[in-house]
Amino acid sequence: MFERLRRRRLEGELSDGELHRAALAGSGEAMAALYQRHGGLVYRFSLQMSRDAAVAEEITQEVFLALLTRIDRFDAGRGALSTWLCGIARRQFWKRLEQNESAGAFDEESAAELECPTDGPAEILLRHEAVAAVRAGMDELPAPLREVVILCALEEMSYEQAAQVLAVPVGTVRSRLHRAKARLAGLLRGEMADIERKRR
Repeated sequence: MFERLRRRRLEGELSDGELHRAALAGSGEAMAALYQRHGGLVYRFSLQMSRDAAVAEEITQEVFLALLTRIDRFDAGRGALSTWLCGIARRQFWKRLEQNESAGAFDEESAAELECPTDGPAEILLRHEAVAAVRAGMDELPAPLREVVILCALEEMSYEQAAQVLAVPVGTVRSRLHRAKARLAGLLRGEMADIERKRR
């Protein structure tokens, strides 16, 4: 119990830089606190890119193993730990993608949708169709455009942070995001038009 309280204190009070220095000194609690703080972000990014929960878990484990074995390579002066970790996750994803023939090699894991108990059948059906249309649109995006949408729109990273993760200039992030939004809007219009046609 005391260890959990101490871990919560580590997690809440210390900065990433302080936790990093403690982890460099061999603190397992500091590593656990870093995992608690950033594991969710790394997992979500990996899941959105791979569309496979098992792959996302493996990438997350590999990222934190890299942090554990190469923790001295992180330089707080060059950026946030979260962007450094997402950069490792991105490289792991692309390495896996290169080992497979195409992005279709990853299985799509369908997540259960949260529904409001007061929704009627029409609202539930409409929500499911909209979610399916967004997923289909995201799946149609090329991976370089999809990763920008995930980082900037879903994970709410700044352009600068996304540029660090992707190792590209900020202007490239902006242009990819613009192209991704335009393509996604076109794909979603087509998907929604198909849904409307099927209803008639």
